[in-house]
Amino acid sequence: MPRLTPQEVDDYLAGPHVAHFASIRPNGAPHISPVWYQWQAGGEPDTGTVTVVSGDSAVKTRNIRRNPKVAISVATDEWPYQYVILEGDATVSDDNIKEAVRSIFSRYEGAERGEEDANELTQGDQQLVAIVVDVNRILSWKGDGE
Repeated sequence: MPRLTPQEVDDYLAGPHVAHFASIRPNGAPHISPVWYQWQAGGEPDTGTVTVVSGDSAVKTRNIRRNPKVAISVATDEWPYQYVILEGDATVSDDNIKEAVRSIFSRYEGAERGEEDANELTQGDQQLVAIVVDVNRILSWKGDGE
């Protein structure tokens, strides 16, 4: 089972993929939700930071406040298949939330629309927070492309 190299992981996670974010419910069951994200590679292999924006009262946010252990899965849905699974500890912050929203939304929607949506979302009634995951394990796999 061939793994992606650290550079391939960085290149893959730089794309605007939808990730699946797993946190742990109070009863121990997993909670999974699709998310947009921002990836920042760490200085050591198998490390980095993932930032996700969420509502302050969202299930994943509440779960993280109880138990910071999370996993994030990013996978292709067409050949050649590949995936990256990121595991780590998450923290919740409301610092610089507008910048986090703008940065993430611009990755997926382009700079102009990302800026517009960031302005709209951060001026609304919903309290947003950034979930920052300190990644301490990366698992990956890639198909051979043939």
